Amino acid sequence: MEKVVDRLRDAHAAIEAIDSETGKRAGTTVTGVLLTTYEGVPHWLVVNIGDSRTYRLAEGYFEQLTVDHSQVEELINGGFLSPEQARVDPRRNVITRALGAGMEPDADFWIVPAQPREKLLVCSDGLNGELTDDEIRHILDSDVPIDECADQLVSAALNAGGRDNVTVIVVDATTEPTGADW
Repeated sequence: MEKVVDRLRDAHAAIEAIDSETGKRAGTTVTGVLLTTYEGVPHWLVVNIGDSRTYRLAEGYFEQLTVDHSQVEELINGGFLSPEQARVDPRRNVITRALGAGMEPDADFWIVPAQPREKLLVCSDGLNGELTDDEIRHILDSDVPIDECADQLVSAALNAGGRDNVTVIVVDATTEPTGADW
């Protein structure tokens, strides 16, 4: 995990060094997964800063592995907004953590046991800002070849309005490894 923290600090410093003609500070969100072992068992190390997300589809269950660092997430957690209200709230793009933007690179980390036959989705908020979790799950859980799945998710988000950048990575870990492979 120390290497990930070091890379986040390096990225943060590079982003902070960006000179803007407008005087605004550059910033971005980040999320991702790394396959590692914990106590000899395969696990995903999940990281996030901001409102980009990592999801997992395993054994028919679809879950968001990360927590958004945003004003609307805080309002949902405080009971002031429902998730449905947050989708259209004017503060939905206001993040509370970022790389750069004058903020400290304060990442959340989770260690999640890897499961055979699972898919992971790493995406920017341009995807979940346009599609509901059910819509995302439907595409991710379809029989679409994995090399087309990310394209279909991006296309669906763009067709739904595409008001923000849409970045998608799909990790297909659905082939059950055997013996030394797992």
